[in-house]
Amino acid sequence: MKFILLYLILFFGTQMYGQQQVADLVIPINVTLDDTAYHQLVEIGLDSTATDSLDFHLGEYNLPPIPPPGYVCFLILPYNNFSGGIVSFKDFRFGELPYAGVIEYRLRIMYNYGATISWNLPTGATGLLQDVFGGIIFNFPMYGNGSTYISNLDSIGGGWFRIFITYDNVIPVELSSFTASVLQNEEAVQLNWTTVTETNNSGFEIQKTSPLPSPYQGEGGEAGRGWEAIGFVPGFGTTTEPKSYSFIDEDISTGTYKYRLKQIDFDGSFEYSNEIEVEVDFTPKDFVLYQNYPNPFNPATSIKFEIPGQARNDNVLVTLIVYDVLGNEVATLVNEEKQPGVYEVEFDASNLTSGIYFYVMRADNFINTKKFVLIK
Repeated sequence: MKFILLYLILFFGTQMYGQQQVADLVIPINVTLDDTAYHQLVEIGLDSTATDSLDFHLGEYNLPPIPPPGYVCFLILPYNNFSGGIVSFKDFRFGELPYAGVIEYRLRIMYNYGATISWNLPTGATGLLQDVFGGIIFNFPMYGNGSTYISNLDSIGGGWFRIFITYDNVIPVELSSFTASVLQNEEAVQLNWTTVTETNNSGFEIQKTSPLPSPYQGEGGEAGRGWEAIGFVPGFGTTTEPKSYSFIDEDISTGTYKYRLKQIDFDGSFEYSNEIEVEVDFTPKDFVLYQNYPNPFNPATSIKFEIPGQARNDNVLVTLIVYDVLGNEVATLVNEEKQPGVYEVEFDASNLTSGIYFYVMRADNFINTKKFVLIK
């Protein structure tokens, strides 16, 4: 009973350790036995704060010498021999990313049943799964997301294995593309990016600079505020499969913007992507009068229209007038010169009776009429 209590204190106490962090690079190794429902996940990898001994802040802890039920396998650290030493479910070694080198890890499977050993290696990492005799009996290459089946563990050195991982400048997140496109109809910018691999990727913070002034913003515009965070897109943690992401920025007006991604790991470390620049021009190219919304309405509705133009101070006299079915003018909504741009006016028909009305826009040689319905 004392031993069981000690094990529970060690196990749960470590799991609840408040300062535990995720290692910089985690490689999951999963062992599933044939003749039982037991399986065990162990983790190897790299971290800039790791040692060859126990690193409690990374979730490594010494397991009891007599395994409880369901105890399938463990890792040995330090790996000075196969008969003793510290045993743990996690073994992280020192390595600052990007990292290049070969590191040996040691795995012990506790039962003599057949077993499937599977792994998920990031891009830039390959491995060898060997028996304790240096690969004389069993020597299996490890690539990407793979697995191997062993029918009789007792014939392979009693379930003892060496795992050699070759790290070739492994990086946490490999970004393969980052692009931006202007959505004219929605007056927004859509960002798209893809990753080839991810390691401990918490997600991406989207950042942009304020725009350079457009000809219609006046002197200075909104430029010069620097980088601002405008959103966050969660990542996929650790994966060797390509992933695609997108983000739509609707807080946009005519101007020039820069965007970048701040990729953040679960431990808080981060890296910036390259910057991309987008020129946005929502200046209308033609006169447009839109259908009011809502329609039918009671008692108010909105009417939107666009004035084209490329030059500053290119003012246009615009009128927007409401008529009843007999052609009588009942309201003048706009009667003034307008610079190029997009406008929206409110029409309050509280003093009118229910019925069909028309609104007419005139500007230069443009004239357009639309019908709307007031229902009270």
